[in-house]
Amino acid sequence: FDPSSTVGVIVPYRNQIATIRSVLSEQDNQELSGITIDTVERFQGSQRKYIIYGFTIQKRYQLRFLTGNVFTDYDGTVVDRKLNVAMTRAQEHLIMVGNPKIVCQDPIFSRLVAYIKAHNGYYEEKEMH
Repeated sequence: FDPSSTVGVIVPYRNQIATIRSVLSEQDNQELSGITIDTVERFQGSQRKYIIYGFTIQKRYQLRFLTGNVFTDYDGTVVDRKLNVAMTRAQEHLIMVGNPKIVCQDPIFSRLVAYIKAHNGYYEEKEMH
């Protein structure tokens, strides 16, 4: 395990970086403190064996922040730049965490979730009450 090349965590908001770092520091594990945690924009150009991409949005209006940077590819495919960058940072494994009820309100994310489900890569945590 090399914290500079093994694991990276991508989140949409900078305040989430501080929250995750705080939780990791409570673990009293020096290796965890070296994990790169950053926004998509600041993760560009970097790669890790394992990427955890946390959508971490709770309201529909926050979805616009995740999906506000799209373009149409030469073949007519609509591409979300942030999602593309986040997904291509993983060399071996990508774990995406989020609320499917919210993210699936966007057509690109909805297709992504459907694709993941169709290929047995989807795991749903039961809601806690």
